[in-house]
Amino acid sequence: MSIVSFPHPNKLLVIEPLDYPNTYDFHSPHRHDYFEIILVKEGHGHQFIDFTKTELEAEDIYVVYPGQIHLLNRNSAQGLLIQFHKNIFDFIFPVKHHNLYFQHSKIRLSSEAFEHIYSLTEIISNLCQVKDLSVLSIHKAYSYLEIILITLIEHSNQTFEMDDSNFVSKFLSLIGEHTKEKRKVSDYAEMMSYSTDKLTTLCKKCLGKAPLKLIHEELMIEIRRMMVVSNLSLKEISFELNFDSTANFSAFIKNATGLTPKELQESLMVNYQS
Repeated sequence: MSIVSFPHPNKLLVIEPLDYPNTYDFHSPHRHDYFEIILVKEGHGHQFIDFTKTELEAEDIYVVYPGQIHLLNRNSAQGLLIQFHKNIFDFIFPVKHHNLYFQHSKIRLSSEAFEHIYSLTEIISNLCQVKDLSVLSIHKAYSYLEIILITLIEHSNQTFEMDDSNFVSKFLSLIGEHTKEKRKVSDYAEMMSYSTDKLTTLCKKCLGKAPLKLIHEELMIEIRRMMVVSNLSLKEISFELNFDSTANFSAFIKNATGLTPKELQESLMVNYQS
């Protein structure tokens, strides 16, 4: 299926209840072109983000970034969704979109911190419901969102020094956006204004892996996503991801997973639907 577009094209920020009526089939795996922060007030069920399944619990917070596969199976969950377009970061400083590419999608804060974020989200919701909202009030809503994002970033990046944290989030964001067409370490070194040696040193220091391995891992993530949500054949996926032949596509997957493309796709569909 195609990527689900931001549901409110004339807005950058929207707050919805967790059980709002989606315009797309949210019962099936899907992917968005916008950010979504899920605040679970209470309820039960489970959440799939990419290929990780977690049980839904009260006071859970999830961050889903553009392109990730998402499926929320909720039995009786209540809460709020913060949905925002990438363009909103033109109005928020110093937070950037790549700061939200967390290693783990599920975030657990203290009850007090969760309630604080939830109350700020309710304030944003009330502002967004005002007809003909003034420019200052729009920026007030953005400021509340910025506080929420900074709180989540502080919690998720607490093990990194700030310079290292910025490098990690930016590099992971770049390979996520460009892995379809850029596979060389030199491509990313150029985009980040680093030498290839410096990029390699920083990747090994901050992520414990060489940059080429990280690029290949991101490519495998994209292959898995397309196998789950696209209607393309395996041959078409190979072409879409710019492999020069289906044989090289198959060899890449076999080397990374030990499975053929067909075996990998079948295992993903079984796991995702379980």
